[in-house]
Amino acid sequence: MPHRLSLVRRLALLRRMYTGETDSSLMPVVTAGVQRLSPDDRGRLHEMLDNDNVGRLFGDDEMPPPPAHVRRALLADALTEGQRELESGIFTAAGRAVNYLHLRIPADLLRPARVFRMVRPHADEMVLHLESGALGPLLAELMPRVAGGEMLGVPGLRARLHRRHVELYLVDDVSATVHLSNISYRQWLAALAFAESLVDLGELRWLGNDPTPLTDIERSVLDTRHRSPGPAALNSSLLRRARIFGDALWLTPWSRGCETTHVEWAGQPSLGRVARLLLHPLLGLPGDGHHVRYFDANGLVVLDPHAPRCPMHPASTAPELALRPEPAPDGPLELSSPGWRAAASPWVAWQRALATTNPSLPKQPAAPTPPINK
Repeated sequence: MPHRLSLVRRLALLRRMYTGETDSSLMPVVTAGVQRLSPDDRGRLHEMLDNDNVGRLFGDDEMPPPPAHVRRALLADALTEGQRELESGIFTAAGRAVNYLHLRIPADLLRPARVFRMVRPHADEMVLHLESGALGPLLAELMPRVAGGEMLGVPGLRARLHRRHVELYLVDDVSATVHLSNISYRQWLAALAFAESLVDLGELRWLGNDPTPLTDIERSVLDTRHRSPGPAALNSSLLRRARIFGDALWLTPWSRGCETTHVEWAGQPSLGRVARLLLHPLLGLPGDGHHVRYFDANGLVVLDPHAPRCPMHPASTAPELALRPEPAPDGPLELSSPGWRAAASPWVAWQRALATTNPSLPKQPAAPTPPINK
C-alpha cells in the first residue's frame, strides 16, 4: 500500500528528528535535495523509508547503503578538515558548558541544561540556534586562552559580528565557518561579561571584525596536536545531528585522545532510539561500516572503520562512539549553599550586561523643549 505522505514530507519529518528545524528552513532544503536525485534514487528512498532498518543494530544490512551523493543531498556532512575540527571543538565545548547552565539562577539540576535548540547543517557551513543563556557558557569554553601555561579553547578561533548573528571561524583556515543565529550585540556583550568573570581572555578578548592573527602559542599548539580532543569527523557528524538528544535534560559529550568520544545524557531519549537514529542508513552517521559492539544498560559502542584515523598517529585505531544514558534526578535539587552561590556569579555579570541600556549606541540626551510663545 503506497504511503500517503509525499517523499519530501517523509524525509522532512525524518530530518527534523536530527536537526530540530522548522518548516521554513527544513522544507526548502529537503525539496532542493530531492530534486537533485534521479528517479531511481527516489524509488530507493521510498524503499528505505518503508523498512524499519532494525537489522543494522545487529550488523545486518537488509538493504545496500545509499550512494554518498544521496546522503549528501538529504543531510550534508562537513567536507573539509578545518570545518570538521571547528565543529568538533564546538560539540565538546558544549558538553563542558552544561556545568555552567546547571548554576543559572536559581540553580536547579532538574531544570533542562541544553545548549542547542536547532542545527542547520550545510555542506560548506553550519548554522546553530542556541538555547537562551547558552552563549556565555559556550563562549567561555570555546575562546582560545592561556591558563597555567596551557592552551585552552579552540586555537585559531575568531568571531565576526553581524547584525543578527555571530560568525565563528578559524583565522588560519578560511574554509571553516559556523554561524550562531539570532545573537544581538547586547547578548554578545553579556556573553563576554560571563566569560570574563571566569577566565582571562587576554589579547583575544574582542575577536571582532579586525581579527587578531595566530599567536605564537596557538601556532605552536597547532603544530603538535588537534584543535580539540576526539575524532573530528565523528564529533562533527554528531553536532550536525545534535537534536537526536533534544529531549535530554542535559548532554555531555567528551573525548580522549583522537579515537574515542563518549556521549552521556540524562532522561530521554532512550538508548535504543539514539542507536537506531545514529545507525539509520539515510541520515545516520556517515559510512557503511557501523556495528554495535555491545548493547546493554551501560551503553553502546558504535565503530566506524571508514572514518578518518588520527593523521598525527598513523597507528591509531578506528574512531569509537560510546553512548550512555543516565537516570534523571528524582526531584528538584536546588543548589543554594555559599559555594554554589559564588559559582553562580558569572550569571550575575550576564544579567547585569543584559540590563544595560542601549549597549550598541550611546543614549543621546533629549533636546530641550523650546518655550511656547503665548
